[in-house]
Amino acid sequence: MRIGATYRLQFRNGVGFAEAAAIVPHLAAAGITHLYASPIFAATTGSTHGYDVVDHNALDPCLGGEAGFDRLADALAAAGMGLILDIVPNHMAASTENPWWRDVLTYGEASAYARHFDIDWSAGKLILPILGEPYDVALAQGDIVRSERADWGPVLRVPGMDLPLAPGTETIADLHECHEAQHYRLAHWRLGRDGLTYRRFFEITGLVGVRVEDEAVFDDVHRLLARLVAEGRVQGVRVDHVDGLADPAGYLERLSERLGVPVFVEKILESDETLRPWPVEGTTGYEFIAAMAALFTDADGLERLTEDYGAFASNDIEALTREAKREIITRNLAGELERLTSLALTLFADDPRTRDYGPVTVREGLVALMLGMPVYRTYLVVDAPTEADREVLEAAVASAEAEPLEDRRVLEDLVALLLAPPEGEAAAEFTTRLQQTSGPLMAKAVEDTVFFRHHRLIALNEVGGELSPRLGEERYLEVAQDGGLAATQTHDTKRGEDARARLYALSDPAAVAMWERVWPMLSGELPERWRWAFGQMLFASAPLGCDPAFADRFREAVLKTVREAKEETSWTRADPVFEEEVAAAAEAMATSLDRLAPLADVHRAGAVVGLSQALLKTTARPAADIYQGTFGWDFSMVDPDNRRPVDFAAEASLCESARASESDSLRDGWADGRIKARILLEGLAARRARPELFARGSLAPLPLTGSDADAFAAFWREDAADALLIVVPIRPLRLLGSANSLTLRPDAVAELAAEISRPLRLPLTGGGLAAGHALLGEALQAMPVLLGTSW
Repeated sequence: MRIGATYRLQFRNGVGFAEAAAIVPHLAAAGITHLYASPIFAATTGSTHGYDVVDHNALDPCLGGEAGFDRLADALAAAGMGLILDIVPNHMAASTENPWWRDVLTYGEASAYARHFDIDWSAGKLILPILGEPYDVALAQGDIVRSERADWGPVLRVPGMDLPLAPGTETIADLHECHEAQHYRLAHWRLGRDGLTYRRFFEITGLVGVRVEDEAVFDDVHRLLARLVAEGRVQGVRVDHVDGLADPAGYLERLSERLGVPVFVEKILESDETLRPWPVEGTTGYEFIAAMAALFTDADGLERLTEDYGAFASNDIEALTREAKREIITRNLAGELERLTSLALTLFADDPRTRDYGPVTVREGLVALMLGMPVYRTYLVVDAPTEADREVLEAAVASAEAEPLEDRRVLEDLVALLLAPPEGEAAAEFTTRLQQTSGPLMAKAVEDTVFFRHHRLIALNEVGGELSPRLGEERYLEVAQDGGLAATQTHDTKRGEDARARLYALSDPAAVAMWERVWPMLSGELPERWRWAFGQMLFASAPLGCDPAFADRFREAVLKTVREAKEETSWTRADPVFEEEVAAAAEAMATSLDRLAPLADVHRAGAVVGLSQALLKTTARPAADIYQGTFGWDFSMVDPDNRRPVDFAAEASLCESARASESDSLRDGWADGRIKARILLEGLAARRARPELFARGSLAPLPLTGSDADAFAAFWREDAADALLIVVPIRPLRLLGSANSLTLRPDAVAELAAEISRPLRLPLTGGGLAAGHALLGEALQAMPVLLGTSW
């Protein structure tokens, strides 16, 4: 079954297999070909997301177990739909709910699962940084006690977790001596920064790396998945955090061979980076979000925003990125840095030419090298490095010239360890560890630090986004002809797709002029850069109607922003006084939405951009990915706000109403979201009617004529049998007509025309266009975007 359109569903939080089965008729009617499910394997109790897997070979009982899953699979099959599963091969929960992990804690290196996890057994006891206080304090105040469980027998109990005892240690009378006799060592949570003896996911000590590069471990991790695929219950997989794997290419080759179904990878590509030649359909679509930013952001307006923002904050993106990377690698990822330093010193010691390097020199060289990495990681393996990997490392070394190193030779020698490593386990581990560290470093420094520090235009501060984007339609044309998924919102994006569309509209020079008058009044006495940032957040997320929960939602999003910025406050070094000031300002802003009134036309322009984005997503070659609940407007904020429960019945009703409504009703009543639903539905219907046109048809820009032609983008897709026309406003602010409607001004569209080679039907309005010199004004008067089909 060809994957034409996916619907991303977040399981848990009230959504299980039964609830998913109930919405299948709605999704099938909408033109969705595949349900795209968040992880469904057994996770820790109370997990809200499922990425903390405790058993890869059990479906989570809280979702309905295998019986519930079978009923969902049957419902999908009856509707002619498939299922894509999000899988998590890189890590599991470091929790005693995980039977493999519990066995390791019980038996140590003698456990049958000791090699399933990425543990450094040469480093001594397994460090468990789970105590709220230093060990001696926790012991003295009774946070560590001996207890008994009917299922395990004697245990050590700490707040939130029971820990098994090694055989033969149950009778040791002294509590401290009993602890010291275990294969693990309890420690204060802060030791996780630089004292772990296992690989973690990013900086989350509760997630331990899994060695799926080992074939036996791979088999154990994928046993149930392989069965579900073989039984025809699963038609595709999405691989979470592919860059965390020791050998992504090798893993994907094995996975593709074993499963034989389409594979998508969660992979962030930088602007000039291309996906490696892996056996996959493509990525999960972050680059499509970046393409939307490139198309809808106005270069002149962005320049003016840059000048305004630069009056009180830095616009030196490179310097901000280097500073954030340095903080993350030397503080948050200090343990990873120390391990790499130790490995490099061991390797250098065997060579007379390099054995005189000391730990400080090597550490500084590693920091400089990773600060200069222009992409998330290289993909070096035992075989000869690719040219792409060489270019990445050359760029990293060139960038490292900015670092004041005492001995610059160390850079060349570190690169030599990667490109021409000596034989042995230490060299292999060094290469693997560095590549598994550079990805988290980029993610934590850029996505989760710089993007919360630099706020010139926060639409650009998105997963996979660029603060200095290459603007224009070229990026869209590249991405729209690739494979994979076309996403505009995911569970990880920092704001909803329509919130981002509003911010693209804010980059119009006329909108910037309005913004300059409004933003100083939005957020009280906070420093200017935070008033600017929170003002854009408020503008982007303001509800169209009454939302009693908005103030609380906005406050939490603002607090997350300042904590992630890691400047005045952070998750681990909180400043309660500053956070109280921020919270008070956020609540005041959220209850004074009338201050946004001067930007009402920009909100309308943002709605038109949102409609343009929706049409482009459904008419690109990558499978259109619809995030749960986004058939209507979505102005959500950073997670967990974007993972709130969805009223699926209301969404289905919205779609039904959208199908039955006339264009003028949709256009004038745009605030209820029916117009967006209608555009998505028509785009999906076109995909369903002509799948070959989208899979193999050519795509090219279509020149437009008319006085306001530069405010639109038009594209022509065709193959031997069929053709498709897409026309969307990209600078809609100057095109808007009467207030409170999404009508475009007659004088702005009357002369807009294109040369089309075939007669077209206009499913959004019911009209048509004859072949030849076609005037588009009437169609764009009826609806602000245009879709034409030759069938």
